[in-house]
Amino acid sequence: MPTASSAYRSQASLCSGFGDIARRSGLATTQRRVEPKDVTRYAARKILDDTGQLSEVARRLGLPSLDSATAMAGLQWRTDGQGGEAA
Repeated sequence: MPTASSAYRSQASLCSGFGDIARRSGLATTQRRVEPKDVTRYAARKILDDTGQLSEVARRLGLPSLDSATAMAGLQWRTDGQGGEAA
């Protein structure tokens, strides 16, 4: 069974590798930082664009709620009396 310290080392290694890939590919620059969550955000937006369904974003990404899917896709809930639809 993995220990907490080995899980931490694995996560640190993954993040370091991701950073290397982002820099070498030109995605990350000194002016623009790229994080692993940005990949998930991109996928969320792509799923939403392809399907038009927040429920599909939540289902495919294993998110616990439509609120999570909304945030991950870069949307905000409308609060101007529009029935709670995503903006």
